[in-house]
Amino acid sequence: MSKKIIRGFKGFNRDMTCRGFQYEEGKEYDTPEAEVCEKGFHFCENPIDVLSYYAPGQSIYHEVEGSGGIDQKKDGDTKVACTHIKIGARITIPMICRAMFEYVKSKCTNENNAEPGKPATAGDYGAATAGDSGAATAGYKGAATAGYKGAATAGDSGAATAGDSGAATAGDSGAATAGDSGAATAGYKGAATAG
Repeated sequence: MSKKIIRGFKGFNRDMTCRGFQYEEGKEYDTPEAEVCEKGFHFCENPIDVLSYYAPGQSIYHEVEGSGGIDQKKDGDTKVACTHIKIGARITIPMICRAMFEYVKSKCTNENNAEPGKPATAGDYGAATAGDSGAATAGYKGAATAGYKGAATAGDSGAATAGDSGAATAGDSGAATAGDSGAATAGYKGAATAG
């Protein structure tokens, strides 16, 4: 158990109950113990995870803050149990989608992002982006985009896009697109388009 404040998202039945407990927007609640899937107030850090517990069309969703004693799920999703919860504003499905992108973005690091003089690379299922004269490479099923005069290469099932005078290459099942004066090459089963 740790003691910190975690922001997240909670699903409720339409009457704002959850497991028989009645909640209200703007209220705070306390309980003596927290253990994921056993006791305490539960919510998810990643907004998309909340949909697996409370189905759209049958549920409502709110932003929350959890604190006090906190226990976090270790295997897969971002479910959290806490001893103190504050119920924030109600959110819609489109808001959950936007929040999911922000959540994912907040977990990204600059470790593999392009820096001056360095290419951007991403591994399996990754995405890479490079600027005006940059080069981008992405791994298996990745996506790569390069800007004006750039070069982009994507792996086996990847998609590559290059700018006005760029060159783009995609692997076996990939798709490649290059701009006005560009050249595009795609491998076996791939699709290639040049401007």
